[in-house]
Amino acid sequence: MRNSLLSTIITLVALTCFGQEQNKNNMLTLNFGTSYLARQDLIFSPMIHKNISFLNVGIDYTREAKLYQKASLRYGNFTPRVLTPYNFTIHGESHTAYPHSFNFIDVNYLIGKIVKRSPKSTFTVGGLFVMDIQAMNYVYGRTSSFGYYSTLGLGVFGKHQYIISKKSNLTTTLQLPLMVWLARSPYLVNDDDFIENTYSHSGFKTFMSFMGDGQLVIWSRLQTFDLDIKYTYSLNEKWNLGVAYLFEFIHAIQPRNLLSCRQSINFSTNFRF
Repeated sequence: MRNSLLSTIITLVALTCFGQEQNKNNMLTLNFGTSYLARQDLIFSPMIHKNISFLNVGIDYTREAKLYQKASLRYGNFTPRVLTPYNFTIHGESHTAYPHSFNFIDVNYLIGKIVKRSPKSTFTVGGLFVMDIQAMNYVYGRTSSFGYYSTLGLGVFGKHQYIISKKSNLTTTLQLPLMVWLARSPYLVNDDDFIENTYSHSGFKTFMSFMGDGQLVIWSRLQTFDLDIKYTYSLNEKWNLGVAYLFEFIHAIQPRNLLSCRQSINFSTNFRF
């Protein structure tokens, strides 16, 4: 009986300590907001495709202990048009052209350490892993063309957190990929390799085939970075609210020039545990 009681007490103490540590170190964040995209890909068109999307969501997990770690997943969908909706005819029947459809998925993992601390601020630096998957469907009336842009890369990041008051802070984070495995649509959009890669009709096999046709590039051939500025307000020990501005930039030069700028305003709910 005594041993059982002692074991129960030890277990409860351990769980309490674990809960306190978790409350201090871990945070789950849900993000939602709106994005504005301006994108020109000369593989497909000289036009600049612009669109505002309200389908912009994400989830982050952050742990701050001896090391700072953050894993994030974001999704956005855009439906740009170059022209106003127009009609076309197939076998005597009138149809209205659909807009283009762009689907963006971003996966990031950051790991670093605080290198400078003061009563009002902290500065963290470290390394990052990024995965960026973009699937585009360019619709031209009765025909369409599928395009892709995918990267797997390593780089560095810097994070500066400034404490405004006991309940609020401002955080600025810059992510800078330096070495990236880049896969893009071919110059002719649908060449022999593209057709061979899509022959299986399996989404996963096709994606892996596209990635296999990619190449390792450095900053001189692909310039990309993310800049995030976030204001957070603490409601209590567990819950925070936040609003952030995110700027994402991509410039690639091969096989044709690509320039993409994406700006987002995101609202977030943070839960510490």
